[in-house]
Amino acid sequence: MGTLITGSIKSLLTIKAKTRHDTYTDQFHRIFMVKMCMVASLLLGLNWLKDTITCIIPNTAGISSNYVHQACWIQGFYVYKELKHVPGLFGYYGIPKDLDDNGLLSNGRLCQASDKSSDCQPMTKTFYLQYQWFPFYVATIALLYYLPYLFFRYVNTDLISLKDNIKGVEQVDIDGVVQNYFNHEINPVGKMRMRLVANVFVKLFYIIVNVIAFTGTDSLINGDFKAYGREWLNWGKHENSIEFDYTATRHKFKPAEKLLPTFGICEVLELGKDIKHSLFNTHRFVCEISQNVLYHYVLVLLWFLFIMGMIVSCLGLLILIGDHMLTVTSFVSQGDKSRAMYKKLSLRECQYLEYIRKKDLAVFGKVIRKLKDERFHTLDGPNGFIPPSHNNPYKDSQKLLQETLHMST
Repeated sequence: MGTLITGSIKSLLTIKAKTRHDTYTDQFHRIFMVKMCMVASLLLGLNWLKDTITCIIPNTAGISSNYVHQACWIQGFYVYKELKHVPGLFGYYGIPKDLDDNGLLSNGRLCQASDKSSDCQPMTKTFYLQYQWFPFYVATIALLYYLPYLFFRYVNTDLISLKDNIKGVEQVDIDGVVQNYFNHEINPVGKMRMRLVANVFVKLFYIIVNVIAFTGTDSLINGDFKAYGREWLNWGKHENSIEFDYTATRHKFKPAEKLLPTFGICEVLELGKDIKHSLFNTHRFVCEISQNVLYHYVLVLLWFLFIMGMIVSCLGLLILIGDHMLTVTSFVSQGDKSRAMYKKLSLRECQYLEYIRKKDLAVFGKVIRKLKDERFHTLDGPNGFIPPSHNNPYKDSQKLLQETLHMST
Protein backbone atom coordinates (compact mmCIF):
# COMPACT_ATOMS: atom_id res chain seq x y z
CA MET A 1 0.00 0.00 0.00
CA GLY A 2 2.77 2.42 0.96
CA THR A 3 4.68 1.63 -2.24
CA LEU A 4 1.56 2.26 -4.31
CA ILE A 5 0.96 5.63 -2.64
CA THR A 6 4.60 6.65 -2.97
CA GLY A 7 4.57 5.69 -6.64
CA SER A 8 1.39 7.68 -7.24
CA ILE A 9 2.85 10.79 -5.61
CA LYS A 10 6.08 10.40 -7.56
CA SER A 11 4.23 10.12 -10.86
CA LEU A 12 2.12 13.16 -10.03
CA LEU A 13 5.17 15.27 -9.22
CA THR A 14 7.12 14.20 -12.33
CA ILE A 15 7.32 16.98 -14.91
CA LYS A 16 8.80 16.12 -18.30
CA ALA A 17 11.00 18.70 -19.97
CA LYS A 18 9.62 19.39 -23.44
CA THR A 19 8.51 22.21 -25.70
CA ARG A 20 5.01 23.44 -24.90
CA HIS A 21 2.69 25.96 -26.52
CA ASP A 22 2.00 28.15 -23.48
CA THR A 23 4.45 30.34 -21.59
CA TYR A 24 6.38 29.40 -18.46
CA THR A 25 4.06 31.45 -16.24
CA ASP A 26 1.08 29.53 -17.60
CA GLN A 27 2.89 26.22 -17.23
CA PHE A 28 3.51 27.02 -13.57
CA HIS A 29 -0.24 27.00 -13.00
CA ARG A 30 -1.57 24.32 -15.30
CA ILE A 31 1.25 21.84 -14.54
CA PHE A 32 2.92 22.59 -11.21
CA MET A 33 -0.08 23.98 -9.33
CA VAL A 34 -2.37 21.26 -10.67
CA LYS A 35 0.06 18.54 -9.60
CA MET A 36 0.60 20.06 -6.15
CA CYS A 37 -3.14 20.32 -5.56
CA MET A 38 -3.64 16.72 -6.67
CA VAL A 39 -0.89 15.53 -4.32
CA ALA A 40 -2.44 17.56 -1.48
CA SER A 41 -5.84 16.03 -2.23
CA LEU A 42 -4.33 12.53 -2.21
CA LEU A 43 -2.55 13.09 1.11
CA LEU A 44 -5.62 14.55 2.78
CA GLY A 45 -7.75 11.69 1.50
CA LEU A 46 -5.45 9.18 3.20
CA ASN A 47 -6.82 10.38 6.54
CA TRP A 48 -10.05 8.55 5.75
CA LEU A 49 -8.14 5.26 5.74
CA LYS A 50 -6.04 5.79 8.87
CA ASP A 51 -7.16 8.50 11.27
CA THR A 52 -10.40 8.63 13.22
CA ILE A 53 -11.98 10.95 15.76
CA THR A 54 -11.42 9.73 19.31
CA CYS A 55 -13.45 11.11 22.22
CA ILE A 56 -13.02 11.02 25.98
CA ILE A 57 -15.97 8.92 27.17
CA PRO A 58 -16.47 8.51 30.92
CA ASN A 59 -17.37 5.04 32.18
CA THR A 60 -20.59 6.47 33.59
CA ALA A 61 -21.79 7.66 30.17
CA GLY A 62 -23.30 4.28 29.36
CA ILE A 63 -22.95 4.74 25.60
CA SER A 64 -20.97 2.81 22.98
CA SER A 65 -17.58 4.39 22.21
CA ASN A 66 -17.73 3.21 18.57
CA TYR A 67 -21.08 4.91 18.14
CA VAL A 68 -19.76 8.14 19.67
CA HIS A 69 -16.68 8.21 17.43
CA GLN A 70 -18.68 7.62 14.27
CA ALA A 71 -21.40 10.08 15.25
CA CYS A 72 -18.84 12.79 16.00
CA TRP A 73 -17.10 12.17 12.67
CA ILE A 74 -20.42 12.65 10.86
CA GLN A 75 -21.68 15.62 12.90
CA GLY A 76 -18.38 17.43 13.33
CA PHE A 77 -17.25 19.32 16.40
CA TYR A 78 -17.15 22.89 17.63
CA VAL A 79 -15.16 25.30 19.82
CA TYR A 80 -15.81 28.69 21.40
CA LYS A 81 -13.43 31.12 19.74
CA GLU A 82 -14.16 33.79 22.32
CA LEU A 83 -12.10 31.79 24.84
CA LYS A 84 -8.84 32.88 23.25
CA HIS A 85 -9.35 36.28 24.88
CA VAL A 86 -9.90 34.86 28.38
CA PRO A 87 -6.69 34.97 30.47
CA GLY A 88 -5.68 32.00 32.59
CA LEU A 89 -7.81 29.51 30.66
CA PHE A 90 -5.30 28.22 28.13
CA GLY A 91 -5.76 24.48 27.72
CA TYR A 92 -7.42 23.13 24.64
CA TYR A 93 -8.18 25.91 22.19
CA GLY A 94 -11.80 27.06 22.47
CA ILE A 95 -12.80 24.51 25.13
CA PRO A 96 -13.78 25.65 28.66
CA LYS A 97 -12.78 23.73 31.78
CA ASP A 98 -16.45 23.09 32.50
CA LEU A 99 -18.33 22.03 29.37
CA ASP A 100 -21.51 23.56 30.77
CA ASP A 101 -19.93 27.03 30.62
CA ASN A 102 -21.11 28.42 27.30
CA GLY A 103 -21.27 32.15 28.06
CA LEU A 104 -19.16 35.10 29.17
CA LEU A 105 -19.79 37.77 31.79
CA SER A 106 -18.80 41.39 31.25
CA ASN A 107 -15.74 40.86 33.48
CA GLY A 108 -14.54 38.00 31.26
CA ARG A 109 -15.54 35.15 33.53
CA LEU A 110 -17.30 32.10 32.18
CA CYS A 111 -20.95 31.40 32.94
CA GLN A 112 -23.84 29.28 31.80
CA ALA A 113 -26.00 31.04 29.23
CA SER A 114 -29.00 29.08 30.47
CA ASP A 115 -28.86 31.06 33.71
CA LYS A 116 -31.36 33.86 34.13
CA SER A 117 -28.54 36.36 34.58
CA SER A 118 -28.91 38.91 31.78
CA ASP A 119 -25.19 39.67 31.95
CA CYS A 120 -24.22 36.21 30.70
CA GLN A 121 -23.75 36.51 26.94
CA PRO A 122 -23.77 33.18 25.02
CA MET A 123 -20.58 32.36 23.17
CA THR A 124 -20.73 31.45 19.48
CA LYS A 125 -20.15 27.86 18.45
CA THR A 126 -17.74 27.57 15.52
CA PHE A 127 -18.14 24.21 13.81
CA TYR A 128 -15.49 22.25 11.88
CA LEU A 129 -16.28 19.56 9.34
CA GLN A 130 -13.58 20.26 6.75
CA TYR A 131 -12.00 16.83 7.14
CA GLN A 132 -15.07 15.29 5.45
CA TRP A 133 -14.98 17.11 2.13
CA PHE A 134 -11.74 19.09 1.92
CA PRO A 135 -9.89 16.57 -0.33
CA PHE A 136 -12.63 17.02 -2.94
CA TYR A 137 -12.34 20.79 -2.64
CA VAL A 138 -8.57 20.74 -3.24
CA ALA A 139 -9.10 18.50 -6.28
CA THR A 140 -11.61 21.05 -7.57
CA ILE A 141 -8.98 23.77 -7.17
CA ALA A 142 -6.66 21.66 -9.34
CA LEU A 143 -9.35 21.56 -12.03
CA LEU A 144 -9.76 25.35 -11.84
CA TYR A 145 -6.04 25.82 -12.44
CA TYR A 146 -6.31 23.76 -15.62
CA LEU A 147 -9.36 25.51 -17.10
CA PRO A 148 -7.46 28.60 -18.40
CA TYR A 149 -5.24 26.30 -20.45
CA LEU A 150 -8.29 24.81 -22.18
CA PHE A 151 -9.34 28.35 -23.05
CA PHE A 152 -5.79 29.07 -24.25
CA ARG A 153 -5.88 26.06 -26.57
CA TYR A 154 -9.19 27.23 -28.01
CA VAL A 155 -8.14 30.81 -28.77
CA ASN A 156 -4.70 29.82 -30.11
CA THR A 157 -5.67 27.05 -32.49
CA ASP A 158 -4.12 29.04 -35.34
CA LEU A 159 -0.72 29.47 -33.72
CA ILE A 160 -0.69 25.87 -32.47
CA SER A 161 -1.50 24.55 -35.95
CA LEU A 162 1.26 26.74 -37.42
CA LYS A 163 3.76 25.25 -34.98
CA ASP A 164 2.59 21.75 -35.85
CA ASN A 165 2.92 22.45 -39.58
CA ILE A 166 6.52 23.65 -39.23
CA LYS A 167 7.73 21.38 -36.45
CA GLY A 168 9.60 18.33 -37.65
CA VAL A 169 8.80 18.90 -41.34
CA GLU A 170 11.68 18.64 -43.78
CA GLN A 171 9.93 20.45 -46.63
CA VAL A 172 7.57 23.20 -45.44
CA ASP A 173 4.75 24.18 -47.80
CA ILE A 174 5.46 27.92 -48.06
CA ASP A 175 2.42 28.59 -50.24
CA GLY A 176 0.21 26.76 -47.76
CA VAL A 177 1.62 28.72 -44.81
CA VAL A 178 1.04 32.06 -46.50
CA GLN A 179 -2.39 31.03 -47.77
CA ASN A 180 -3.64 29.69 -44.40
CA TYR A 181 -2.12 32.18 -41.97
CA PHE A 182 -1.53 35.42 -43.90
CA ASN A 183 -4.74 35.46 -45.92
CA HIS A 184 -7.24 37.97 -44.56
CA GLU A 185 -10.12 36.23 -46.30
CA ILE A 186 -9.48 32.98 -44.42
CA ASN A 187 -8.09 34.66 -41.31
CA PRO A 188 -9.83 38.07 -40.96
CA VAL A 189 -8.02 40.87 -39.14
CA GLY A 190 -10.91 41.25 -36.71
CA LYS A 191 -10.69 37.58 -35.75
CA MET A 192 -6.95 37.84 -35.19
CA ARG A 193 -7.46 40.87 -32.97
CA MET A 194 -10.01 38.95 -30.94
CA ARG A 195 -7.42 36.23 -30.43
CA LEU A 196 -4.98 38.79 -29.04
CA VAL A 197 -7.62 40.13 -26.65
CA ALA A 198 -8.56 36.58 -25.65
CA ASN A 199 -4.93 35.85 -24.74
CA VAL A 200 -5.04 38.78 -22.33
CA PHE A 201 -8.16 37.24 -20.78
CA VAL A 202 -6.26 33.94 -20.41
CA LYS A 203 -3.72 35.74 -18.22
CA LEU A 204 -6.51 37.43 -16.28
CA PHE A 205 -8.18 34.03 -15.91
CA TYR A 206 -5.10 32.69 -14.11
CA ILE A 207 -5.14 35.69 -11.76
CA ILE A 208 -8.84 35.14 -11.04
CA VAL A 209 -8.28 31.44 -10.32
CA ASN A 210 -5.58 32.27 -7.77
CA VAL A 211 -7.81 34.82 -6.09
CA ILE A 212 -10.73 32.36 -6.01
CA ALA A 213 -8.52 29.62 -4.56
CA PHE A 214 -7.18 31.90 -1.83
CA THR A 215 -10.40 33.67 -0.85
CA GLY A 216 -12.49 30.51 -1.22
CA THR A 217 -10.23 28.57 1.11
CA ASP A 218 -10.27 31.45 3.59
CA SER A 219 -14.07 31.56 3.52
CA LEU A 220 -14.41 27.80 4.00
CA ILE A 221 -12.10 27.85 7.03
CA ASN A 222 -13.98 30.58 8.87
CA GLY A 223 -11.79 33.48 7.69
CA ASP A 224 -8.64 32.23 9.45
CA PHE A 225 -6.69 31.19 6.33
CA LYS A 226 -5.78 34.61 4.95
CA ALA A 227 -3.21 35.32 7.68
CA TYR A 228 -2.18 31.71 8.32
CA GLY A 229 1.11 31.73 6.43
CA ARG A 230 2.23 35.02 7.92
CA GLU A 231 1.31 33.92 11.45
CA TRP A 232 3.04 30.60 10.89
CA LEU A 233 6.28 32.39 9.93
CA ASN A 234 6.06 34.68 12.94
CA TRP A 235 5.36 31.74 15.25
CA GLY A 236 8.50 30.00 14.01
CA LYS A 237 10.58 32.85 15.42
CA HIS A 238 9.63 32.01 19.01
CA GLU A 239 11.85 30.05 21.35
CA ASN A 240 11.31 26.31 21.71
CA SER A 241 9.69 26.71 25.14
CA ILE A 242 7.00 28.91 23.60
CA GLU A 243 6.67 27.48 20.10
CA PHE A 244 5.94 23.90 21.19
CA ASP A 245 4.31 24.49 24.57
CA TYR A 246 0.98 22.66 24.82
CA THR A 247 0.44 22.77 28.60
CA ALA A 248 -2.28 24.65 30.44
CA THR A 249 0.28 27.21 31.63
CA ARG A 250 1.03 28.50 28.13
CA HIS A 251 0.21 32.07 27.17
CA LYS A 252 -0.52 31.79 23.43
CA PHE A 253 -2.26 29.46 21.01
CA LYS A 254 -0.52 28.14 17.92
CA PRO A 255 -1.67 29.45 14.51
CA ALA A 256 -2.48 25.87 13.49
CA GLU A 257 -4.81 25.46 16.48
CA LYS A 258 -6.67 28.62 15.59
CA LEU A 259 -6.97 27.55 11.96
CA LEU A 260 -8.17 23.98 12.54
CA PRO A 261 -8.34 22.92 16.21
CA THR A 262 -7.15 19.39 16.93
CA PHE A 263 -9.48 19.15 19.94
CA GLY A 264 -13.14 20.10 20.02
CA ILE A 265 -16.51 19.57 21.66
CA CYS A 266 -18.94 17.01 20.26
CA GLU A 267 -22.56 16.56 21.34
CA VAL A 268 -24.25 13.21 20.83
CA LEU A 269 -27.95 12.55 21.33
CA GLU A 270 -28.90 9.18 22.79
CA LEU A 271 -32.39 8.14 21.79
CA GLY A 272 -34.10 4.82 22.39
CA LYS A 273 -37.41 3.20 23.22
CA ASP A 274 -38.60 -0.24 24.23
CA ILE A 275 -41.82 -1.57 25.74
CA LYS A 276 -41.11 -0.26 29.22
CA HIS A 277 -38.72 2.66 28.80
CA SER A 278 -38.17 5.73 26.61
CA LEU A 279 -34.64 7.18 26.52
CA PHE A 280 -33.53 10.69 25.63
CA ASN A 281 -30.15 11.92 26.75
CA THR A 282 -27.58 14.50 25.58
CA HIS A 283 -23.87 13.75 25.91
CA ARG A 284 -21.10 16.29 25.51
CA PHE A 285 -17.55 15.02 24.95
CA VAL A 286 -14.08 16.41 24.24
CA CYS A 287 -12.67 14.76 21.12
CA GLU A 288 -9.31 14.77 19.36
CA ILE A 289 -9.25 15.18 15.58
CA SER A 290 -5.84 13.92 14.49
CA GLN A 291 -6.74 14.45 10.80
CA ASN A 292 -6.23 18.17 11.25
CA VAL A 293 -2.53 17.74 12.03
CA LEU A 294 -1.82 16.82 8.40
CA TYR A 295 -4.19 19.57 7.27
CA HIS A 296 -2.04 22.14 9.10
CA TYR A 297 1.02 21.33 7.00
CA VAL A 298 -0.85 20.97 3.72
CA LEU A 299 -2.67 24.28 4.21
CA VAL A 300 0.48 26.24 4.99
CA LEU A 301 1.98 24.85 1.77
CA LEU A 302 -1.15 25.83 -0.18
CA TRP A 303 -1.02 29.32 1.38
CA PHE A 304 2.45 29.96 -0.02
CA LEU A 305 1.55 28.37 -3.36
CA PHE A 306 -1.53 30.58 -3.74
CA ILE A 307 0.53 33.70 -2.96
CA MET A 308 3.21 32.61 -5.41
CA GLY A 309 0.54 31.88 -8.00
CA MET A 310 -0.84 35.42 -7.70
CA ILE A 311 2.63 36.85 -8.26
CA VAL A 312 3.41 34.57 -11.20
CA SER A 313 0.04 35.17 -12.88
CA CYS A 314 0.43 38.96 -12.60
CA LEU A 315 3.94 38.64 -13.98
CA GLY A 316 2.59 36.62 -16.91
CA LEU A 317 0.09 39.37 -17.75
CA LEU A 318 2.80 42.05 -17.63
CA ILE A 319 5.09 39.96 -19.85
CA LEU A 320 2.32 39.51 -22.43
CA ILE A 321 1.54 43.23 -22.51
CA GLY A 322 5.26 44.02 -22.70
CA ASP A 323 5.65 41.54 -25.56
CA HIS A 324 2.92 43.28 -27.58
CA MET A 325 4.38 46.71 -26.85
CA LEU A 326 7.84 45.52 -27.90
CA THR A 327 6.46 44.20 -31.16
CA VAL A 328 4.74 47.51 -31.97
CA THR A 329 7.82 49.48 -30.95
CA SER A 330 10.02 47.36 -33.18
CA PHE A 331 7.79 48.24 -36.12
CA VAL A 332 7.51 51.98 -35.67
CA SER A 333 11.18 52.45 -34.77
CA GLN A 334 12.33 51.33 -38.22
CA GLY A 335 11.11 54.35 -40.19
CA ASP A 336 8.28 55.39 -42.45
CA LYS A 337 8.38 52.21 -44.53
CA SER A 338 7.90 50.01 -41.47
CA ARG A 339 5.08 52.17 -40.15
CA ALA A 340 3.35 51.86 -43.50
CA MET A 341 3.87 48.12 -43.42
CA TYR A 342 2.46 47.97 -39.89
CA LYS A 343 -0.88 49.10 -41.34
CA LYS A 344 -0.84 46.09 -43.66
CA LEU A 345 0.42 43.52 -41.16
CA SER A 346 -1.59 42.66 -38.05
CA LEU A 347 0.02 42.05 -34.67
CA ARG A 348 -1.05 38.41 -34.83
CA GLU A 349 0.75 38.03 -38.15
CA CYS A 350 3.84 39.47 -36.48
CA GLN A 351 3.62 36.66 -33.95
CA TYR A 352 3.44 34.13 -36.79
CA LEU A 353 6.56 35.58 -38.38
CA GLU A 354 8.40 35.73 -35.06
CA TYR A 355 7.79 32.05 -34.38
CA ILE A 356 8.83 31.07 -37.93
CA ARG A 357 12.02 33.14 -37.62
CA LYS A 358 12.97 31.44 -34.35
CA LYS A 359 12.15 27.98 -35.68
CA ASP A 360 13.69 28.04 -39.16
CA LEU A 361 15.47 31.03 -40.65
CA ALA A 362 15.38 29.59 -44.16
CA VAL A 363 11.61 29.11 -44.05
CA PHE A 364 11.30 32.59 -42.60
CA GLY A 365 13.13 34.04 -45.61
CA LYS A 366 10.88 32.16 -48.04
CA VAL A 367 7.72 33.33 -46.26
CA ILE A 368 8.94 36.95 -46.34
CA ARG A 369 9.71 36.63 -50.04
CA LYS A 370 6.26 35.20 -50.71
CA LEU A 371 4.56 37.94 -48.70
CA LYS A 372 6.62 40.58 -50.51
CA ASP A 373 5.50 39.28 -53.87
CA GLU A 374 1.81 39.17 -52.86
CA ARG A 375 1.27 42.07 -50.45
CA PHE A 376 4.39 44.11 -49.78
CA HIS A 377 5.57 44.96 -53.30
CA THR A 378 4.49 48.59 -52.92
CA LEU A 379 7.09 49.10 -50.21
CA ASP A 380 10.16 48.14 -52.22
CA GLY A 381 13.13 50.42 -51.86
CA PRO A 382 16.32 50.98 -49.94
CA ASN A 383 14.39 51.26 -46.66
CA GLY A 384 12.29 48.15 -47.07
CA PHE A 385 10.30 46.57 -44.28
CA ILE A 386 12.10 44.46 -41.66
CA PRO A 387 9.70 42.52 -39.42
CA PRO A 388 10.37 43.09 -35.73
CA SER A 389 12.49 40.71 -33.75
CA HIS A 390 12.35 40.53 -29.99
CA ASN A 391 15.98 39.47 -29.96
CA ASN A 392 17.40 42.09 -32.32
CA PRO A 393 19.96 42.42 -33.58
CA TYR A 394 20.33 39.05 -35.33
CA LYS A 395 22.83 39.67 -38.08
CA ASP A 396 21.96 36.56 -40.08
CA SER A 397 18.23 37.26 -40.09
CA GLN A 398 18.80 40.96 -40.81
CA LYS A 399 20.99 40.12 -43.75
CA LEU A 400 18.52 37.58 -45.04
CA LEU A 401 15.67 40.06 -44.79
CA GLN A 402 17.60 42.76 -46.61
CA GLU A 403 18.52 40.40 -49.42
CA THR A 404 14.96 39.09 -49.67
CA LEU A 405 13.18 42.42 -49.65
CA HIS A 406 15.60 44.24 -51.97
CA MET A 407 16.04 41.61 -54.60
CA SER A 408 14.69 42.49 -58.04
CA THR A 409 11.25 41.26 -58.97
